[in-house]
Amino acid sequence: MDKKINDGMLFVAHWTHNPDNCPGRSQEGAQMLIDFWANRKTAEKKGIKILGAYVAATEHIYYIIVQAKDYQSMLEFFEPLIPTQKGAIHPVTTMDEWTTFIQPK
Repeated sequence: MDKKINDGMLFVAHWTHNPDNCPGRSQEGAQMLIDFWANRKTAEKKGIKILGAYVAATEHIYYIIVQAKDYQSMLEFFEPLIPTQKGAIHPVTTMDEWTTFIQPK
């Protein structure tokens, strides 16, 4: 995963919910998820780039890798998930950057 420093920070977003309150079990919840995902094109205009997105369907977990120039815009992108999901957003760095940083001098 190559990135330039000026392209923004990298984050891994981890969202989950209980099977009992899975939004995919209702028409309204499923539509919310469809609309949320369709909104990624609009988010790109605000400096949010989705680098990868994965679902562990049987565990009801989403993993979304995001590159963002602005933290607030990223939070706005994930706002539709807040009522039904429990989330965590972790800033990360690439292994290439990390191994360069930890090189003995």
